[in-house]
Amino acid sequence: MNEIVVGVIGLIGTISSVSFAYLAFRRNRTTDTKRDAKTEGVLISDIGYIKSSIDRMEGKLDKVETNYQDLLSRLVRVEEAQSSLEKRLEHSNLKR
Repeated sequence: MNEIVVGVIGLIGTISSVSFAYLAFRRNRTTDTKRDAKTEGVLISDIGYIKSSIDRMEGKLDKVETNYQDLLSRLVRVEEAQSSLEKRLEHSNLKR
């Protein structure tokens, strides 16, 4: 009879040990999933911030390029006017 009681206690101990191990595994899996989701959320947020920063820089770069093209065309017109003025002055000096 004593052996039967020890056997039953051993069986109950084994079943409870396996049950506790499964419950611990399940709890840790849930915790790991939450931690991984949080890390993934932070990464997605950072990527979104980087993308918006790049979009802002591209917009500013487009404005700089537009201003550069405008300045370049104005400079070309000034050089043409200067060349025309120099020719007129040279022609005027030749007439005197």
